[in-house]
Amino acid sequence: MHPWLRTYVWLAVLLLSTPALARPDYAKKEKVDCGYCHVNIAAGYFTYRGLYYRLHRYSFANFDNVAEARLAGVKPDFVGNDAAPTNPDYPNVKVAPVLNFTMKDILGNPVKLSRYEGSVVLVVNVASKCGNTPQYKSLETLYEKYKDKGLVVLGFPCNDFGAQEPGTEKEIKEFCEATYKVAFPMFSKVAVKGDATAPLYKFLTDKATNPKFSGPIEWNFAKFIIGRHGEILGRVKAGTDPLTPAVVAEIEKALAAK
Repeated sequence: MHPWLRTYVWLAVLLLSTPALARPDYAKKEKVDCGYCHVNIAAGYFTYRGLYYRLHRYSFANFDNVAEARLAGVKPDFVGNDAAPTNPDYPNVKVAPVLNFTMKDILGNPVKLSRYEGSVVLVVNVASKCGNTPQYKSLETLYEKYKDKGLVVLGFPCNDFGAQEPGTEKEIKEFCEATYKVAFPMFSKVAVKGDATAPLYKFLTDKATNPKFSGPIEWNFAKFIIGRHGEILGRVKAGTDPLTPAVVAEIEKALAAK
């Protein structure tokens, strides 16, 4: 048998053994209607959700509807025909490396940081029992002032320094909301140093991936400024209040960029 014929037969067997499209048991497993994944169920045309589902081996385990809708060029609440991708490159869309991570939010839901591409992002490792903890108030003030212009603050609780974030995610959330009225996105606890360092922080602290602003996280409330195109624009020391004029000026400059 010629090599090309052998390849053809192999592909045919593979396709025939692939589970049929729009099988109701898939929808039942994910607790969604088949229209959630299909533009045309009979013809097997997929929405962006269906394309994601197939690409990830029939799983929504780490699905972030907001991020995927953005990459597909549609609204997150669209279904059926309206949820057909308008971006011809979807699902193979390039994402800025620093935002190409999936993290768990404070409630445990998967969040793809790619949902924030196009915004100016301030990444901060936070703690509830630190001398820098009052910076929460400054971070929230900064967020409220500039969020409509494209700023987002991402808080990553961390217990690596002085065991100053000992609480559960539920306790952290309640503390932040009750004490500092925090409304910016908060995430589940992460490590920012040592063998358990979260991939995002490995990226931010490694000289190979962040040559200008790498180096170990020195303490709670170290800050990284990421531009609208996913470029790392700066790093602010843990002890520096985010409302310091120089920091605000740097953020305003990033927001002004097209």
